[in-house]
Amino acid sequence: MFHLERCYDIDELLTKNMHMHTKFSGCAKPEMEFEALVRKAVESGFDCIAITDHSNLGDSITRCFEEEKKLRDSLQTDIKILIGSELSNYGVGKYSETPEVMNSLEYRLFAQNHYHLSWWEHPEDKSPEGYVAHMTACLEELFRSGHADCIAHPLAPIKLKAFSNPYMLLNALTDNVIGNLMEKAEAAEVSWELHRGVVWAWPDFARRFFN
Repeated sequence: MFHLERCYDIDELLTKNMHMHTKFSGCAKPEMEFEALVRKAVESGFDCIAITDHSNLGDSITRCFEEEKKLRDSLQTDIKILIGSELSNYGVGKYSETPEVMNSLEYRLFAQNHYHLSWWEHPEDKSPEGYVAHMTACLEELFRSGHADCIAHPLAPIKLKAFSNPYMLLNALTDNVIGNLMEKAEAAEVSWELHRGVVWAWPDFARRFFN
């Protein structure tokens, strides 16, 4: 497991980017070559980055992982580069890769709210409270598993089409729910991403989350 010391200093946090995709991910642009990302990281003053290309069901990242390790090892840079993956926690105790593959990664970032994917598990209760309970159950099992290093764009209603107003879900995420999850994550030594898109889209929720 990769471990970062606890930090609340925004300036220090901005020297790290632990969620970066290359052209191997479907959401990336063709020009997002491995070397180009590292070059941009150097220019931006980062001291640590993680390459976290997507891993989806039936699409193992093993080949991608090995190729990226070779690219990393061929570069001369002072930046610490971790080769990992954005894995899927698509249901309670359900993960997009086997334990063997997950253990081979240097960094394991988990998405737990990609409900727009056709194979993602949805709760029987389709209310905001039902989705919050489902995300909570998924995360609690993930923390117990020991598989995760960090949670990506946590808890935000990204691409969730069930509600016309995203605040229906965000308002169901009470401070008690978030606080209890954070306590369990801390016990499991799992970090939370401060996601730029979430900060821009829902600044009041992001502020509450950070506090």
